[in-house]
Amino acid sequence: MTFVVETATQTLRLSRVYSASREVIYKAWTNPEILGRWFGPHSHRCQVEKLDVREGGEYQIRMIPIVDDSDCGGDSTQDSVCGGKFVSLKAAEEIVMTFDWIENGFEMGPTLLTIKLTDTDNGTRLDLVHEKIPTVEAADAHKGGWEGSLECLQEYLATG
Repeated sequence: MTFVVETATQTLRLSRVYSASREVIYKAWTNPEILGRWFGPHSHRCQVEKLDVREGGEYQIRMIPIVDDSDCGGDSTQDSVCGGKFVSLKAAEEIVMTFDWIENGFEMGPTLLTIKLTDTDNGTRLDLVHEKIPTVEAADAHKGGWEGSLECLQEYLATG
């Protein structure tokens, strides 16, 4: 007898408009020096350990807590490391990558993250879609983390 267990997955969708070009925002996601300046919520600073920006290339980012009240999941007193592979890249338009926790994060297996950039009258709309998150709890924690990251990206773009 065969049993098939299907795990319900959560999809997180966030959008934000920035007063910067698609090229500038794409570079903020794909240049390790720039990514290290803004990635992660305010409760962490990040260190880009690997960023091989090509289809099939791997990335790894260490998030180091700077306050002890993070609601992103994991132990808020320890570093968290996320990573994955780039699935597809369309310069200044779209980044698709896998996303998983390597250290001190949710046990969730690889998920899929898509960043889509489109022109608006005042700049660029960024649509972030994080798919295949296994639980509501994990999706809620990632929502807080991604909202914080997108806010930090806004602050970086404002100050350059």
